Amino acid sequence: MSGEVVVIPRPGETLLVNRKNLKAVMLPPGMEAPFRSAMGEGSSRPSPWIAKAMKAVVLEPSYGTNWADALIVRDRAEADFRRVAWEITERCNLRCAHCYLGVRTQKGLPLDERLAVLDKLERLGCLWLQLTGGEALADPLFEQTYRAAWERGLMISVSTNGVLLSRWIDLFRDCPPRRVTFSLYGASDASYAELTDAPSGTLEKLLNGLDAALASNIRLRASIIATKTNAHEIGAMETLLDERGVERHTYSNLIPTVRGDDGPMALETDLNCQGDKLEKSDGCAGGSLALHVHVSGRASPCKLLPHVSVDLQSENPAKIKQLALHAGTKPATPNCHGCQNAKSCTTCAPIVGLYKNVGRLPRRVCGYGAA
Repeated sequence: MSGEVVVIPRPGETLLVNRKNLKAVMLPPGMEAPFRSAMGEGSSRPSPWIAKAMKAVVLEPSYGTNWADALIVRDRAEADFRRVAWEITERCNLRCAHCYLGVRTQKGLPLDERLAVLDKLERLGCLWLQLTGGEALADPLFEQTYRAAWERGLMISVSTNGVLLSRWIDLFRDCPPRRVTFSLYGASDASYAELTDAPSGTLEKLLNGLDAALASNIRLRASIIATKTNAHEIGAMETLLDERGVERHTYSNLIPTVRGDDGPMALETDLNCQGDKLEKSDGCAGGSLALHVHVSGRASPCKLLPHVSVDLQSENPAKIKQLALHAGTKPATPNCHGCQNAKSCTTCAPIVGLYKNVGRLPRRVCGYGAA
């Protein structure tokens, strides 16, 4: 498989990562240069040390004389943004009542600008790229965007509602994603449609895609979204996934939209789902090691701060690093700085900001400031 193994120079080490099986080894720093040199020599067999390194990530010597085709050697990065989530489109094939984006209209950047974004992400040191939306799998340029990310040696994950999964089985078999995470909104056609406004048969379409992905050994994880419309089917959804051996997490906390609408909160169920957790402020990497790229191509510390952003393509790494210093990423005011629970608080400032924008601050979000 072309580009199955990626050589990634990083501060103090060189990573050798097999994107098919997710095996990785650490090599001494600077090893990308001898890898690149050896590949350029055109030898029919790798040198013993390269063969040993490739075997360590379980790449068997069946590659024959095409061993160099199995490798991608990345250039040394200008920064260390390891994780990037990218909304490649806002458009979606469903109309979920709980969606945090609210109104969705933007279709995404043209292909030439997407390639420029990927070039910049590679230079910024991106290791793990999450493609999301909207609905990423409904994007007309999804395959071109995905393959371009693969060719740049990125570890790709995809967030999706899963309805169109069958369409992309061949692509994911050819260029295996790190993971495909899909959402499950019901165990029956009726409850699924009530939350998503989907036509009859949509759930069956999702399950067919799920089974096809499992048959192709595509790594999957499910997010069960618990709401008032499907709370009676949580057990059935969990069983549906458990029978297939799919890793799952169940979430019941819904947030206001980024445009200031509290409508999703009306759908919250009283269930206390095990998978629920708010984003933690302790150790947040937003703007320092992680980025969120909006459909416009602008970059923010996280998806909840679209107003705190820079043009990803034009800004230098030093300016992008300054996103982590913006006041929007720090404890919200008033009260936070004087709160007796400030040191142990697990709610990030953008989450608090969303609720304060709609004039509602539930106790589960902020016990100190809740009404």
